[in-house]
Amino acid sequence: MAAAADKKILKYMQDQNRPYSATDVLLNLHKEIGKTQVVKSLEGLAQSGHLVEKIYGKQKIYFVNQNTLPSLGETELKDLETAISEKTKDVTSLREETRNIDNELGSLNSSLTTAQARERVAELNKQLERGKEKLASLKTTCKDISPEDKKKINQEHQKVVREWRKRKRMCMDVVNAILENEGCTQSKKELLEEMGIDTDEDMGVNIPTDGA
Repeated sequence: MAAAADKKILKYMQDQNRPYSATDVLLNLHKEIGKTQVVKSLEGLAQSGHLVEKIYGKQKIYFVNQNTLPSLGETELKDLETAISEKTKDVTSLREETRNIDNELGSLNSSLTTAQARERVAELNKQLERGKEKLASLKTTCKDISPEDKKKINQEHQKVVREWRKRKRMCMDVVNAILENEGCTQSKKELLEEMGIDTDEDMGVNIPTDGA
């Protein structure tokens, strides 16, 4: 039993070729060997020269005696250096890719989703239509009115026109945000048609210039 434990632990230490405490070995071997036997095996392998024991405070650390490992030839060393260089480049590339993905996710998380943007466009479109209807209603009632009422209506007209211009800009900003999304493959015209948005140009109307 002890010999089998020694063999298993020595093979593990040689395969890993890293410093471990008895607790590390116990956990890394998933407690297949009891802690008492792990401690005995490590101490015995250190005494036989297969492992080296170092004491740091109250903890003992064990690692493979490097003199017992086969030495590498010049070709093998060059192959290892090449492999290390390639892996280093891979790690650098992956870190850069991860950083770019994190930045992209941060940007996406701080902006509207496509669904949210479309809902916002729909709401702005409704508000814009209500503004047009109100403006049309005001125009039809501007007959035989007093100067005071006419002044109030002109002020209201200017207010509505400013709101019209503002909401049109907001609507187009949201539409452009959707178009700039990498997942959107539609043209601006196709997107407007899908959302049921009729632009002022489509309806043959222009924002009055006296509302600014």
